[in-house]
Amino acid sequence: MQSAANAMFANIISPSTTESAVEKAPRNIEERQGSCGSWSSYTALEGNGDPHQNYLHMQISENMNCGAAAGCSVGYERSISYSIGFSVSAAVSSWINGGFDVAKSWSTGNQYTCNGNTRDTVCIWYNTAHTAYTVRNYDYNQCTGSAARGKAVIHSPNAGNRGGSYYCVVGARCLNRGSSYWDRNGRAGGP
Repeated sequence: MQSAANAMFANIISPSTTESAVEKAPRNIEERQGSCGSWSSYTALEGNGDPHQNYLHMQISENMNCGAAAGCSVGYERSISYSIGFSVSAAVSSWINGGFDVAKSWSTGNQYTCNGNTRDTVCIWYNTAHTAYTVRNYDYNQCTGSAARGKAVIHSPNAGNRGGSYYCVVGARCLNRGSSYWDRNGRAGGP
């Protein structure tokens, strides 16, 4: 009875492994986990990202000079749609949304009309709202973990252009189609 119990106990505590399985098992940390020389990079939000709103203003139409006419309008026939992508202050490993309701790009569209009066110059401008947020790049190695690299600010268009719009301009502020400038004085916070 005692020898039957010992045999049962031996089967419970000693796993059934074959000699060939032991020979094929990884012997050192690099064989078990992969090479420690392999690094990968990733981008992550820095703290809460310090989000704030920035606006890219762009003229999307040609200028329409009303001249002596009682009035005139500029619309889709004289404007084009622009694709506005994200921008960065420094290199990033990859674009991330940082948890904000933003997109990699936004299309302005061109289905807008602006009207002017006699001797007016009229044009269409588009305000693409962006959320600016701070990120940090990291290098990662499965043996040593993460190593922080530089910070960057990503400016991503708000989803659905929340906070932006098109608007009409009359007069000297009508420049050239494609002219643009940044307004970086928006409120703190996300879209």
